[in-house]
Amino acid sequence: MQKNNRLITFLAFGLYFLTGAACMVVGSSLPQLVGMYDKSLELVVLLGSSYALGRVATVYLSGRMVERFGPKSILAAGILMVSAYLFGLPTIQNYYAGMVFAFLGGVGMGAQDAVCPLMLSISCRNNYAGALSAGQAFFGVGCFATPFLVGIMLSTELPFYYSYYFLLGMSVIMLFCIPFVKLDKDVQADGEEENVKPLYAKKTWLAYGAVLIACAAYCAVVNVIGLYTSSFAENLGVSSSNAAFMLTIYNVGSMVGSFSFVFILQKIKEQTVLVGNNILAFLAIVAALIVNKTQIYFVCLFIAGFFLGVLFSVIIAIATRIGYKRISVTSSMVATSAGASDILTPIITGALVSRLGVGCSFYYALLMIAITLVAAYVVKASTSEKEN
Repeated sequence: MQKNNRLITFLAFGLYFLTGAACMVVGSSLPQLVGMYDKSLELVVLLGSSYALGRVATVYLSGRMVERFGPKSILAAGILMVSAYLFGLPTIQNYYAGMVFAFLGGVGMGAQDAVCPLMLSISCRNNYAGALSAGQAFFGVGCFATPFLVGIMLSTELPFYYSYYFLLGMSVIMLFCIPFVKLDKDVQADGEEENVKPLYAKKTWLAYGAVLIACAAYCAVVNVIGLYTSSFAENLGVSSSNAAFMLTIYNVGSMVGSFSFVFILQKIKEQTVLVGNNILAFLAIVAALIVNKTQIYFVCLFIAGFFLGVLFSVIIAIATRIGYKRISVTSSMVATSAGASDILTPIITGALVSRLGVGCSFYYALLMIAITLVAAYVVKASTSEKEN
C-alpha cells in the first residue's frame, strides 16, 4: 500500500510540474513564437488566452468526470492533453493550429485541478494541506523549468522548441507509470471521511462564497505581479535584465515558501495561514512602496512571494475539507473561480494601466490582497474543526 501511495504522490506532483511548465510556454518564448508564426505580438499573446479558456471551459466538467470514470482515466487524459500542447505547438507551425493546441493544454490543466487534490487526499491523508503545498511548489518548479530550458536552447543555438520536447519526457514517464497505480474510481463515492479531515461550516453557502472570492482576488494579485513587475521596475530606472530578475526573485520566494509550508501546515491551521500570510504579504508590498528603493523592492517581493505562493493550495485545502464528500468537484469549482480571474484581470488592469500608468498596478494588487483578507476572515469565522 505504501508503494502505491508513493506512486500516486509521484503522479500528482508530476502533473503539477507538467502543467506549471505548460503555463510558461507562451510567456517564456513569446519573441520566438512571433517569429515562428510570422504574426504580430498581439495575436500570439492570444495563445495564452486560449490556454486559460481551455481550463475554465472544462475544469468543472473534469471534476464531474472524475466522479463518473475515476481519477485514473482523467489523470491519463490530462497528461495526454498537455502532451498534445507541448508536441503540437512547435511541430505544426500554424497559428490557428497553435490556438487549438493551447486550448487542449488548458483542458489538461483543468484535469490537474480536478484530479490532483483527490489523489493527494488518498496518498497523503496525514498531511493533506502540506501535500497540496508541495504540489504548488512543484508547479512553481515547472514554471521555472520552461524559461530555463528555453534559455539553454537559445544559448546553444538550438531551436527554442526543443525545450518543449524535453519536457515531454515527464509525460512519457507518467503515462508508463499509470497502469501500475491503483486508484479506485469510487474512492469518494460514499463521502468517506478518512481521506480528508472535514471542516464544518456553519453556513455552507457563506463559506463557499468566501472561498471563491478569496480565490479570485488572490489570483488577481498573482496575475498583476506576474504581468507588471518587470515594467514597474523599468519605470524605476532598473535595466531590463534586472527588471526580469525582480520577477524571478518573487517566483523564487513563492517556491521556497511553498516548500516551507509543507512543514508549517502540520502545526498551523489552513484558515490561520490564509489570514496571516495575506497580512504579511500586504505589509511587505506597502513597505516597498513607501521606501521606494530598488533594493527594497527585491527584498520585499521575495517576502511577498514567500507568503503568497502557497495560498492557492491553502484555498484548495480549505474548500475540499468543507466539500470532503466531493473533493474533485469542489476543487474544480475553485479552479473555475481562479480561471475566471485569470481571464478578467488582464482586461481590468490593462484599462487601468493605460489611463493611470503602470505604477497603479501594485496598488491594485494591494486592493486585491485586502479583499482576499476580508474573505479569509469570513472563512475563518464561519468554519469549525468540530461539527456543531
